[in-house]
Amino acid sequence: MAKLGNSKKIFQLILLILAGGAIYPLVYLRSSYESTILEVFGMTNAELANLYTMLGIIFVVGYLPSGWLADRFSTKYLIVFSLTLTAVAGLVFAQIPDKSVLLYVFLAWGFATVFTFWAALLKAVDLLAEENEGGRFFGALDGGRGVVEAVLGTIAVAIFAAVVGSGTATATESKAGLQAVVYMYCIVLVVLAVLLFFVLPAGESKQVAETRKNEVVESTWAAVLRILKIREVWVMMFALFCGYTLFWAYYYFSGYLTTNHNVSPVTAGIVLVVVLWMRPIGGFGGGYLADKLGKSRILSAAMVIAAVALIALAIVPAGFTVGLVYALVVFTGLFLYVIRGVYWSLLEDCRVPVAATGIAIGLISLVGYLPDIFLPQISAAIYTSYGDDVAGANNLYFLITAGIGLAGAVAAGYFAHLVKKRRVREAAEAASDNLVASAV
Repeated sequence: MAKLGNSKKIFQLILLILAGGAIYPLVYLRSSYESTILEVFGMTNAELANLYTMLGIIFVVGYLPSGWLADRFSTKYLIVFSLTLTAVAGLVFAQIPDKSVLLYVFLAWGFATVFTFWAALLKAVDLLAEENEGGRFFGALDGGRGVVEAVLGTIAVAIFAAVVGSGTATATESKAGLQAVVYMYCIVLVVLAVLLFFVLPAGESKQVAETRKNEVVESTWAAVLRILKIREVWVMMFALFCGYTLFWAYYYFSGYLTTNHNVSPVTAGIVLVVVLWMRPIGGFGGGYLADKLGKSRILSAAMVIAAVALIALAIVPAGFTVGLVYALVVFTGLFLYVIRGVYWSLLEDCRVPVAATGIAIGLISLVGYLPDIFLPQISAAIYTSYGDDVAGANNLYFLITAGIGLAGAVAAGYFAHLVKKRRVREAAEAASDNLVASAV
């Protein structure tokens, strides 16, 4: 019976991974089909950039409300609603409406992928994971999402190529190709919504329900204040902030290879594809090691390794053996994905009340993902000051990122110290209570 229950839990996790991997590629079609979107909708780069700027603002504003919703409503219905609304907005997008309508499409996508989805997804995974499973489950979530995105992206490219053909595409062919890709993603989202509706439990597990009975029901503001009094939450916020800052180095690998080492764009693209496939290895492997050796210890070690690797990339001179540069980039990418696969598993050790898990996820996300806002500004300042010396700017950016990563490694190490100290204290208190009970 236990084996059957465990199989059901794994199946639920797989569906959540599929949902997390399938919902965002539709929103970020720009990454692969920007020129086609601009052509089909008759837009300028500035107009499209404005839509994504608005989307980024919605994401930052939405993290905390996302947590509140995840604590107030069933994660099952929030996730199903999110997948369905994203697909519906996608169907509107596929009709190629007037570009003024895209404002409402992106508003719907922003609401569906953050407000009602982000904290609900993480909370659903957190509730599935039992003690000492958090590392594997969150590692599987990030690594699995990478596999899903890569597979769906490959299918999308194949569909687009089949519709458009090998020659120069006409406007009509480009439109048909884009529509076919969007329809594919929408179908996947609807199918997942239906499966999750029937597979995910509507309520909480008996274990979670029992835990809730012993918790004081608080207002949202009281829950926020209570969470902010937990020292481990603050340390986790900073560790996530630094880890996510480290991961942003990934977006500069292509420019680094082409500028610093005169690699062709095609070769750089191939190296980046190899890095992309490090995501499942880093996610699954990092999560497994985190549960065996300690989440915060693995996170700290991965941050140190990734930071040192970035420093190495920054000081490698032009003309250095290019094969070793490729290997170093892939190696760095592997540990960036270990970091991503592990940092959310720290939530298990933060002593957050079950009833306030969503609020905690929202608060931590609000601080942890701030690099999305300020890193582009730092990057712009660096590249502006360096002028034509883009290679030097790349090197400085990697060094700054590595420094922040090392600070994050210290934070993760301090997190491990806090958890160990707390467990020793709790063990001593439990032993003292047992002595008192036996004496009575």
